[in-house]
Order: sequence, then C-alpha cells, then structure tokens
Amino acid sequence: MRYLKEKVFVALAVFTTFPWLISFFVGIKYSPPFEAFIAGMAVVGAAFLLSWAAETAEMDVPRSLSLAVVALLAVLPEYAVDMYFAWMAGRVGGDYIHYAAANMTGANRLLLGVGWSLVAFVAMLKTRKKEVELDEGIRLEFFVLLIASLYCFLIPLRGEISLIDSVVLIFLYALYVKLALKAPREEFEPAGVPAYFCKLPVKKRRVSVVILMLYAALIIFISVEAFAEGLIKTAENFGIDEFLMVQWIAPLASESPEFIVAMYLVRKLRVTAGINALVSSKVNQWTLLIGCLAVVYSIALAHPSDLPLDARQREEVLLTAAQSLLGVAIIIDLRLHLYEAALLLSLFLLQFVYQSVEMRLFLSFLYIAIAVPIILRNLKEVRKSYEFVRTLARR
Repeated sequence: MRYLKEKVFVALAVFTTFPWLISFFVGIKYSPPFEAFIAGMAVVGAAFLLSWAAETAEMDVPRSLSLAVVALLAVLPEYAVDMYFAWMAGRVGGDYIHYAAANMTGANRLLLGVGWSLVAFVAMLKTRKKEVELDEGIRLEFFVLLIASLYCFLIPLRGEISLIDSVVLIFLYALYVKLALKAPREEFEPAGVPAYFCKLPVKKRRVSVVILMLYAALIIFISVEAFAEGLIKTAENFGIDEFLMVQWIAPLASESPEFIVAMYLVRKLRVTAGINALVSSKVNQWTLLIGCLAVVYSIALAHPSDLPLDARQREEVLLTAAQSLLGVAIIIDLRLHLYEAALLLSLFLLQFVYQSVEMRLFLSFLYIAIAVPIILRNLKEVRKSYEFVRTLARR
C-alpha cells in the first residue's frame, strides 16, 4: 500500500498521546515518574504531529508567511514547557524562578551541542565528506546569532533577564523574521509524512492540517503542567537535582522532533535544509524564547518585573552564551568540519564529567578562547554577512 509507512508513523504519534489524554479527562492519578513519562510521551507525539502539519501547510499558505509561522510552530512544545515555568515563577516563586532559566539554557545547549553535531555527523556519512557546506542564506542566521550571543553576555553580568532584554531580543527576532521573508530559500520539497499529506486532495489536506494542529495544541496544553511537575517530583523522590532534571530531560523530550526531522532531511540528502533547520531553531530560541521569559513572568506577577538569576543561573547563562559564540565561529565560513562537530559535542559532554562552578566557568572561558580568534581571523566573513543582511533590508 502506498504511503503505508507514513500512515503508520501518524498512527503511532497519535497513539502516544492517548494514555495521557484519557488519564487527564478521566482524572486518573499516577506516581510522579509514570505521570511524567506518559505526559512527556504525549508532548513528543504532539510535537511530531505539529511539525508534520506545519510543513504540510507550506503547500497552502504564502511562502513568506509559512517561513515565519512554521518556524515558530516547530518549537512550540519547548516554548510551552519554558513558559509554564516562567508563569509558575510569577505565581508561586521559589524554585520555579530557577527552573525557567534552567530549561532555557538546557534547550539551547542541547540544540547546539548535540543537535548540530549529530546532524553534521550523519550528513558527512551520507556524503562521504569530512565537512558540510552551508548555503549563502545561512549568513542571515549567522549574523543574528552573533548579535544575540554578544548581547546575552550582558545578562549574567546584571544577574537578571530584564524587560529591556525582552524588548531587545524580541525586536531582534522580529527583525530576523522580516529579513527571512526576503531571503532566498530552498524550494519546498515535502518528504516523509508531509509528502503523504501533500498528495491528498486540497480540501482533505487542509482539513487534515487544521485538525492535526488543533489536536497537537490541545495535547500540549493539557500535558505540559503534568510533564513539568512530574519531572520535579520524580527528582525529589529519587534525590536527583531538580535543576538538572528540568534543564536536560524536559528539553530532550520537547526538542526531539526537531532533531529527528533534521536527521530525516539529511538522510534524504537534503543536507542544507537539515542543518539550516537546526541553526534557525537556535536563533529562535536564543532570541524569542529568552525574551518571552521576563514578559510571561511579569504577566504572572500582574506587574512589570525582571526575572532574577541566582549565582548558578548566571553561570549557566554565561556558559550558554559562550557556547553560542563558538557555534557562530564554527559556521562563520559556511562550513562545518568533522573536527568542529566533534569539538562541539565533546565540550558539551564535558560539562557532565564534573558538575561544579569551576567547570562551568572553565568551559565558558574555553568556548570564548576558541571562538574569539576564529572570529577575528574571519572578519571578512563577518563583513560579508553584514552586507548580505543589508542587501536583504534594502529589498
């Protein structure tokens, strides 16, 4: 049967949402570990449905609109988790203030340290080359990521994510979207599940997309609290650092569809599309995601307020900014070499060898010490990216 595999994937994604959907409406209570597991599986399943629906929607909406909307929908599960922590930080306070920053830094570092590296490794295996070439269009993401990374070094120095930071970073994201609408992009070529949906008659396809989006949004809405709280209570029960659980396990679930979709594109030899998808996600999370934290926190408090950071969170934000700077340096020449991908992954994993203040500060210094000489040596590439952005702005 044609597209049997794709139909099975859709059925599996929907099936993973059923246990929590039924439990939520029936009112069944579970132990924290099991509740976190089934709610997390629901978030992952919904994330896949949302990703497939968003990509399929590119067939029916203007290309410029799809670039802005689809990119945001793809990371909605990660936003839902982090915005929940920011909301609870304003309503309840306490450790939730730490969790909001923890989830944000974990998501960003996981995306760059693991996502970029593993997708690059797969691309090199498929192409039998020791480097991945990126297209000129990535210069926009590079330049925005450079500006955002440099700006975010100010956050740990002040010890808070302020509403001014929110204005700057959200404006930077809005500017990025505006310029992205003008940038040349790879033509839309659906693959996998979206290819199946795109072959449906127009009316049936559009109805399917709307249903999938609404269903995925519902699942994420009813699952995010149980998933987040289940992780926290599980960590408490087993004597695990709640900060680490929120920082790594929550983003691993919400980011997984992005990784898998990027891997799928690379396996189909759409290497540029796969790498670009993760770089674009990094820009999205390193601007809009951070910018929204203080806004949601203020709404929850019912008055304007900056989101405070304690010493641990300041170190985490510093480390994340330093890693982002190295990511910028690595793609500055529009190439991602084998040794660079290995470096990103190795430094990311090194933080788990020793969990200490000294290690976080050492890694931050090491990221910066490696990144700055590369950027200075390639200032010509920075200027090229600046000119590329200026050209887009004039269109």
